Amino acid sequence: MPSARNAFAAKRLHFGETALILVTAMLFTVASAAVSYAVKVRCTTPSPGAKREWLYGSRLDVVPCYSDLMTMWHGRGLADHVFPYIHGGITPSGQLFGGVVEYPVLSGLIMWLSGLGADTDREFLWHSLLILLPFAFVTTILLALMTRWWVLLWAATPPLMLYALHNWELPVVCAAVAGIGVMAWGACADPTTGVRRWSVRTTAVVAAIPLGIGFSLKIYPGLFVLPLMLYVLTRGEKTDGRRPGLDWLGAAYVAASAVVTVAVTQVPFMIAGYEGWKAAIDFQTKREANLSTNSIWYWGLRFATGGETPTYTSIVDIASPLLIAGSFALACYLGWRTYRRDGAFPWLGVSAAMLAGFMLFHKVHSPQYTLWILPFFVLLRVRWWLIALYLVADSVLDLTIFHLLMNYSATTRAWVLAGVNFGVWAHAVVLAVLIVVFVNARPREPLASYLRAGTPPAGPLTRLAAADAEDARRWLGEPTLTDPHVTLRPLQLADAAALAQVAGAEDLYRWSSSVPRTTEAAVDWIRTALRDPHRVAFAVLDADGELVGTTSFYDVDRADRALAIGYTYYSPAAMGTAINPAAKLLLCEYAFTVCDAVRVVWHTHSENARSRAAIAGLGAVEEGELRKHRRFRGGWRTTAQFAIVDDDWPASRELLHARLAATASS
Repeated sequence: MPSARNAFAAKRLHFGETALILVTAMLFTVASAAVSYAVKVRCTTPSPGAKREWLYGSRLDVVPCYSDLMTMWHGRGLADHVFPYIHGGITPSGQLFGGVVEYPVLSGLIMWLSGLGADTDREFLWHSLLILLPFAFVTTILLALMTRWWVLLWAATPPLMLYALHNWELPVVCAAVAGIGVMAWGACADPTTGVRRWSVRTTAVVAAIPLGIGFSLKIYPGLFVLPLMLYVLTRGEKTDGRRPGLDWLGAAYVAASAVVTVAVTQVPFMIAGYEGWKAAIDFQTKREANLSTNSIWYWGLRFATGGETPTYTSIVDIASPLLIAGSFALACYLGWRTYRRDGAFPWLGVSAAMLAGFMLFHKVHSPQYTLWILPFFVLLRVRWWLIALYLVADSVLDLTIFHLLMNYSATTRAWVLAGVNFGVWAHAVVLAVLIVVFVNARPREPLASYLRAGTPPAGPLTRLAAADAEDARRWLGEPTLTDPHVTLRPLQLADAAALAQVAGAEDLYRWSSSVPRTTEAAVDWIRTALRDPHRVAFAVLDADGELVGTTSFYDVDRADRALAIGYTYYSPAAMGTAINPAAKLLLCEYAFTVCDAVRVVWHTHSENARSRAAIAGLGAVEEGELRKHRRFRGGWRTTAQFAIVDDDWPASRELLHARLAATASS
């Protein structure tokens, strides 16, 4: 067993790597935000009321300085510091007035707050950076904690630099990631009990709150409430092989949590200025799939209808919502099929698939929406080439669409049109593929382990630091071994409470100082076992499936194909039954026959006569005593060592079978 010093060193390595990831990701986030500001500030002016003639920037710009922030400042009453929605409305021609903006109420509130104290669009851009940057930081921190180094896909790729100050996407992305973070927190193992922190219901109800807030920022996080409801309806992850009944009440609680959150954020604006609140919705319903929307409708259907004709508009207005609804239904169907197969509804993958369908078929699509889907590339194990194709297409689209907007005529250069079409259609193809791929994608580590209330594997740098200590699991795996008398399965943190109850025989404490007596001690004991790279620990279950003890492979030496069996103890009721010989037979058969081990060793206290006799009864040969071999009760113990080698195994197998038969019949 690792010493306390080694355990402390391993823990220090883990936290050191986490700190390094956080610092690195935050530095990239700051750098991306700084570059974004430096690019966008070129479209601003230092004089009150002044406005660049071309907010798209110069035709010579490589990265466009256009930003919706400056457009909104000059065109939505922000420069006049009008509180949004309360006194405004929409004209018959579709023009907003009186402080109304075309986004949900919380985005409008953030825009108004950014304008306080600002007299120029440059000051407004600076204030917006100060308000939006904390949302980027929180998103980075959450993604880093859930995916380790994969967070750099968010913090160090072009989208954050291109779109951090392009629109007000960062708060809504933060809300969506926060909802996922709540799900990970609620499902992860409590350090004192080893079981999940919150129930499935409670976790999802709390997670629906940031998703409801996200709905009042930019709508799309509200879509994720549906797969969350289906996850609760099916009662979360399957843990015992059985499929329990559906939890309709829990699903209703999740929906109610989201609805109440939306109501709390929306109703005050509805009461104070209903016409202004409704104007934002009316504006969105009247938006057309035109050049500025980058949608598949404009760059596909328009050519079949002879332009932006009434027929074109009618088809888009009908087909877009129908196809969006169809993509949602497809994602949920695929998720339900996965649930029927695997026993758990893939709510995260279905959420991502629904977002992909929404982005694909919506009549409005802007380049900055890449920030919506980017966290799902970080969180889910999507093939690298799909991610790369999407990000390349996104960069090409952003670098060409504004040149097209500045000079959309017969003289527009061919490379601009080619770039826009490549970006739009590459996006479309990838999004269509992702509707299916996302549902089947597994979460990355450590998020996957958190969602299963498991112990995440060590990070890459921590593993490199211990590269000379090869993990026993790479040779032995983590098998589940069964026969009619006993089942050996990998030990889990959730076994802590049962394991603490097992160790009731005082004779155990006479010969071992490490047997846990409390749940908290059992959690630490299991954590130590699972983190030991030279050990594979098992829970021992009787024929009724009750946990009656534990045992382990340890001192695993793959190079010499040797291992030891130990850390074994059972409940008093299991002692003297068929459980121990059956377990030893399973372990030895697996070691010698499946893994081709050449040597299996047992260690016991030299004065433990009962244990020495039991090991000898397995057919193991006593090889001598090891003085001061193990720490024991503040001192040292002498260990008796026994072994079976591969040449001995056929005879030992017969002996074990005979002993098992005799014990089972007694």
